Amino acid sequence: MKFLRNWYHTSSLKVKWSVGTSAAIFFTFFLFSFSQYHVINKWMLYEEKNNLLQALNEITIFVKQSGSLDENLSENKELQNQIYEKDQIIRILYPDGSEYRVYNADTDTPKYYIPFQPVHHKTVTLLETDNKKIYLGRAPFHINGFTGYIEIIQPLTRYHQMMGSLFFIMSIFGGFALILSGLFGFLMAKSFLKPLQKLSITMKKIRKKGFHERMEPSNSKDEMGELTSIFNNMMDQIEHSFNQQKRFVEDASHELRTPVQIMEGHLKLLNRWGKNDPIILDESLQASIQELERMKKLVQELLDLSRAEQIESKGSDSSALLLKTIQQVIKNFELIHEDFTFEFEVYGENLDNPLVRISENHLEQILIIILDNAVKYSDQIHKIDISLEEENGMVKITVRDYGVGIPDEDLAKIFHRFYRVDKARSRARGGNGLGLSIAKQLVESYSGEIYASSTLGKGTSITFTLPLIENR
Repeated sequence: MKFLRNWYHTSSLKVKWSVGTSAAIFFTFFLFSFSQYHVINKWMLYEEKNNLLQALNEITIFVKQSGSLDENLSENKELQNQIYEKDQIIRILYPDGSEYRVYNADTDTPKYYIPFQPVHHKTVTLLETDNKKIYLGRAPFHINGFTGYIEIIQPLTRYHQMMGSLFFIMSIFGGFALILSGLFGFLMAKSFLKPLQKLSITMKKIRKKGFHERMEPSNSKDEMGELTSIFNNMMDQIEHSFNQQKRFVEDASHELRTPVQIMEGHLKLLNRWGKNDPIILDESLQASIQELERMKKLVQELLDLSRAEQIESKGSDSSALLLKTIQQVIKNFELIHEDFTFEFEVYGENLDNPLVRISENHLEQILIIILDNAVKYSDQIHKIDISLEEENGMVKITVRDYGVGIPDEDLAKIFHRFYRVDKARSRARGGNGLGLSIAKQLVESYSGEIYASSTLGKGTSITFTLPLIENR
């Protein structure tokens, strides 16, 4: 038992699976063969017993019909063919068990020494003598005042030959079954474990080369194919999360470098000769505070962007009343920017009170980002137009300003993180180049789209779409 336990813990899964499968197949075949052998054994013994009973009945009838014990059984050819061909030994016995007459006995016939026991009715008994099984049948009879016994000894020669041949054939087939079950078990284990081996190889490659390694997609629809798909999807998520963290660190370190350098420069300036100069001291403190505020805003925007990238489809059950949210955001901006005019227009008769697929907080965040950009870059004309319309089951929201506009070569890049069309002006306006990137990530997380159009010197339009749930 200890050996088997040690073998189980030290053997590979392929070996254990091969041995287990082979053993299961072989033992199934063994049980089937054993059952078949047992059934055939019972059936043949039953047939031998029936043959003996038939012979005993026929001889008893023959003796009673002949009315004499002197008539030789060998003269009845039909009875002789039925009995002698079955290797039966027939004896007529006196009441004390001594032989009166014996049929089908010659020098080649084996002698059977069977203790005599008187019987009162026809009996058939299975005996074992000289390590051989025989059937013994006895029946009492009365004729012309003579009382005796008819005894038939039926050697099970054909039974032993048949069962010996059957055992030999089953042993041969058992050997082949053992070999085939071993081969089949090995091939089955190899086939079933192949995806696990690929998984192991892929994981080793991932450890050496990085998260971009994947398992080859499987065409099978079984559990192994599902395992491959789950693993690849899991690695996609891990790689995406890793890249997010890496990009977050890289972006943060890159963008924080400038304000840190500015603050460092002012502090060094103060340390050298500005401590006693109120003008330099005030200027350096104001600049440092401004850069500190910008750093706080930058960190918050980076966190917002990271959260937006993690939304995925879990927000698919969220919903928001579009008109109510837009009107509330516009009202807030009107309070903050009293010198701006915000005009809101709804096109179409089917948008009385639309419900869209997005959380209310995220919708507010998108609108605030877009409206804040529109206000920042509107130098001359302080007017912002917001429009709403339905298109192919989607709600399209457009925010248009009449500001400086964006050059065509920069238009496709404004949704990239940290991208600023005019870095100097953007910095002066307090922008970090993350707002539209956050808005894009949020919109796309809810199966929407966002895009921009602009004419340099005339203004910019930012349009985004969201799935329409219903119109209340």
